[in-house]
Amino acid sequence: MKQILLVYTQYNLWANKRIIELFFNLDDDMLDKDLGGSFHTIRKTVYHIWGAESIWHQRLNMVEHVSIPQENFVGDFQAACKAWQDVSTLINEFVAKQYDDRGFEHEFAYRALKNTPMKNNVFDAIHHCMNHSTFHRGQLVNYARMIGITKIPSTDYITYCREKK
Repeated sequence: MKQILLVYTQYNLWANKRIIELFFNLDDDMLDKDLGGSFHTIRKTVYHIWGAESIWHQRLNMVEHVSIPQENFVGDFQAACKAWQDVSTLINEFVAKQYDDRGFEHEFAYRALKNTPMKNNVFDAIHHCMNHSTFHRGQLVNYARMIGITKIPSTDYITYCREKK
């Protein structure tokens, strides 16, 4: 389990970096253009992924009352992207620090955002978080095409595997 999650969190870091580089220098008009989809804009989608990764990291670290980082965020897009990459790194480090697979089998309790009590094991929570980020990165790739970006790097897992060799 540990090796699977470690590769997956490292892939997540790599793919997030590629997406960040794609949008890093866009102006506010492009970042905030309504493009439809779940969160309508590039900025809101990036902030959503960052927020979700942050919330899951807090839950995994047993924070009782999680904070949603984008709710009170006043920095610019570049600062948000740095914070997103930082939390992705923290999740990767969380996985790396687990001594063995028993750490991933542990079931932990937390409250969903609507305050509903929940329980999941660590493996499922991390797997979900990485899957969630992949889903929304796919939306961001679609947004890139919609605003006319033609040079879009692959964020496919197999590309990551080929490049890391």
